[in-house]
Amino acid sequence: MWSSQVDSKPCPHATGRKSGKTLGGIDNKAFSDLDNDEEKKCSKEGKDDSELECGYGPIKCFKCFNKIQFYVLWMCLIGFVEGAAVNGVVNIVLTTLEKRYSLASSQSALIVSSTDIGAILFVLLVSYFGSKGHRPRWLGGGTLVMMLGSLIFLLPHIFSDVYDVSAIESGGNGTHICDPNNPDPCAEQKSGETSGFLYVFMLAQFVHGVGFTPFFTLGTAYVDDNAKTESTAIYLGLIYAITALGVAAGFIGGGQFLNLWIDFDRVDQSLYEGFTPMDSIWIGAWWVGFIITAVLFFLFALPVFGYPENLPGTEHIREARLTEKDRARIEAAKNDSRSMWQRAKDFPKAIFVLLRNPSYICMVLGACAETLIIGGLSAFAPKILEEKFDISPAEAGLIMGAVTIGGGAGGMILGGVLIKCFKLEAKGMLRLCVLLSIMAIAAGGGLFINCPEFQFAGLNQPYYPGDTINPTDVLESSCNANCGCREYTYEPICGADGLTYFSPCHAGCNNNYTAEGALKKFAFCECISDRLNSTGSTLAPSAQSGECGQTCDQMYAFIILLLVGMLLTLTTVTPASMAILRCVPDEHRALGLGLQWVALRLLGTIPGPVLTGYVIDSSCALWQDLCGMEGSCYVYDRNEMGWRVFLWWISVKLFSASAFFLASVTYKSQRQDSKKEIKSEYNNGYQPDEKTTTSNGVTLSSHNGTDKGNIDSMATVTHL
Repeated sequence: MWSSQVDSKPCPHATGRKSGKTLGGIDNKAFSDLDNDEEKKCSKEGKDDSELECGYGPIKCFKCFNKIQFYVLWMCLIGFVEGAAVNGVVNIVLTTLEKRYSLASSQSALIVSSTDIGAILFVLLVSYFGSKGHRPRWLGGGTLVMMLGSLIFLLPHIFSDVYDVSAIESGGNGTHICDPNNPDPCAEQKSGETSGFLYVFMLAQFVHGVGFTPFFTLGTAYVDDNAKTESTAIYLGLIYAITALGVAAGFIGGGQFLNLWIDFDRVDQSLYEGFTPMDSIWIGAWWVGFIITAVLFFLFALPVFGYPENLPGTEHIREARLTEKDRARIEAAKNDSRSMWQRAKDFPKAIFVLLRNPSYICMVLGACAETLIIGGLSAFAPKILEEKFDISPAEAGLIMGAVTIGGGAGGMILGGVLIKCFKLEAKGMLRLCVLLSIMAIAAGGGLFINCPEFQFAGLNQPYYPGDTINPTDVLESSCNANCGCREYTYEPICGADGLTYFSPCHAGCNNNYTAEGALKKFAFCECISDRLNSTGSTLAPSAQSGECGQTCDQMYAFIILLLVGMLLTLTTVTPASMAILRCVPDEHRALGLGLQWVALRLLGTIPGPVLTGYVIDSSCALWQDLCGMEGSCYVYDRNEMGWRVFLWWISVKLFSASAFFLASVTYKSQRQDSKKEIKSEYNNGYQPDEKTTTSNGVTLSSHNGTDKGNIDSMATVTHL
C-alpha cells in the first residue's frame, strides 16, 4: 500500500568505476586513486549503507520496514497506547481509586498532574541529549519507560489486601445494624493507612510523563527530518489524531473493565455475586487496563529500536529544504567567532523581548486559561456524570469517549476550517478566540442540569417531618442515638418512607433481615417506623439495601452541552497557537513556543485538575470518617456542585476572553516594536536563528509557520 518515501542513493562523489573494469573501452584502473579519495569524502558526508539499514546488531533483514511510512505506523501505535494509558484509563478510574484508597478529589487530581511534572522536568534534557544521539533508540527507551509507569500503577493492587466486602461493611461487623455493642473500627484500623498509595500512583504518572517526552520531541523531529516537506504535516497530523483516538479508547476500555470485580483474579465469584457496578460498595477492576498498556508499550517499543539513526535519503531531504536564508544562517554561524558565554548573553535578551510583548503575554495567558479548563474537565467530567446522573463508571467512560472524539477532534478540525474559510489573520484569530470563549460560557449552563437530589435522612431531610437537622451530627437522631452507629463505611439503604439512610444502623434497623445475594431486606427499622407513624402511613417500616432509585431523562441534554462546551474550548487551540506564531519575530518563534509550552503546563495542565478537584470537593455533603481524618466523599450536593463548577467555568472563560481581547488590541503596535528590536539586535551583531522549533521538538523553516502552528496545536490537545 505504501511506497518508499525516500530511496537510498549513492554518494554524489561516487563514479561507479571498479579497478580492472572498463568504461567505454577505457581501462578504469587509472581512476582507482581518485575513487579512493572520493569514497573517503563520502564516508565523511554520509553513513555507510549498513548504518542506514533497519535491524538489530548484525541482523539486517528488515529492509522492507526501512521507510518513513512504517516508522510513522509505529509512532501512531505508540501514541495510541500513550493516549489510552496517560489520559484515558487514568482519568476514568479516578473515582474508583478515590473509593478504594479513601482519596479526596483534590488528592486524586495530583495523580493526573504528575504526568506533566515529569515531562516538564525532563523535556530539556531529553531534547538536548536525545537530539545528539540515536533518536529511534531514545524513542524506544521512552516507550519502555512508559511501560514501567504502567507496571508501577499495578503495585497498589498487588500489595493491597483483598477487598473483603464483609469486612468493609461497617468495619468488620457484617451488616451494620442497630446494636449498642457495635465495635469501634478505629480501635484496630490505622488512620489513613491506604492513602500512602497515592504517592505510588503519582510516581507512576510521573514516570509516564518522563517516558512520553521522547515521543513528542525526538520522535516527531525524526519524522520531520526523514519525510519530504509536503508529507510532514500529514504524517504528524495522523500521529496526533491517532493519539487522540487512543484517549477515547482509554475512556471506553478502562470503563468497561470497571464492570469486573476488583479482585476477580484472587477471590471466589460467590463472595461478590449479586453486587452490580451501581452498588455503592462496588469497586471495579481499575488495574486491568494498565496490564494491557504495559504489554503494548513493550511490543511497540521493539520495532523502533531497529531503525537507523537516519533513514536512507535523509541528507538529500535536508539539502532540498535549505533556503538561501538557511544557507546564509549556517555560514554566519560558522563565521561567528564569539565565545559560548558571549552567545549565551543573547538568551536573556530574547526572553526580555518576549516579556515586553503584551500581545504575546496575553495570548499565552488566554491559552493557559483554556488549558486549565481542558485539563480539569478531562480528569473529572466522568466523576461529574456519575454523581449527577447515578450512572456507572463504565457508562461514564462510553460517554467521555464520544465527547473526546467529537469535542477534541471536532474542535481541532473546526478551528482550522474557520481560519481557512474566513482567511483570518492574527487579529481575526484572536477575536475568534474571544467569541468562542464567550459562547462557551452559555454552554456551561449545562452544569446546572442533574437528576433531582435523592432524599437523604439527616442531610437534606430531617428524620421526622417538621423537625430540624442536628447541626453537630447530621446523621444522629433520637431513633438511633443508642445504636452505636459508626460513619466509617457507607452502606446506604432505601426505606419504605422514600428516604435514603446512611446505613441500617442509622435507620434503627434490627437484626431481623434476610439476604438474597447482595440484596438485603430489613423487616423493622425504628427511624422509618417513627417517620411513617408521624405521617399516619400504614406501610411496614421496612427497607432494602441501596440508595432510593429514581428515573431521570435529563442526562442527554447535559451530554450535548458538555460536548458543545468542549468543542468550543478546543476550537480555540488552533487559532491561539497560530496567532502566537504571528505576534513574535521570526527568530524568536522557537523560544516563544518553548515558553508557551512551559506556561501551558505550569499554569494549565498541572494546576487544572487540582483546582477542579478542590471545587468538586467543596460541594461534598458527607465525608468518609477515617478515625478523625477525612477520606473520600460519600455524598455530593448536586445543586451545589453545579453552581460551584459553573462559577469556576465562567471565571476561567471570562479571563481567557479578556486575555485574548487585550492581545488583539495590542497586537499591531507590538509587532512594530518587535521589528525595531530586531533591527537593534542586528546592529549589535546578533545572529538570528531562521529556523524554528515547535513545542514538541519539530524543526521547520520559518516560511512553513502555518503548517507548524496547526501541528503544534494538535500536539497540545493530544498531550492533554
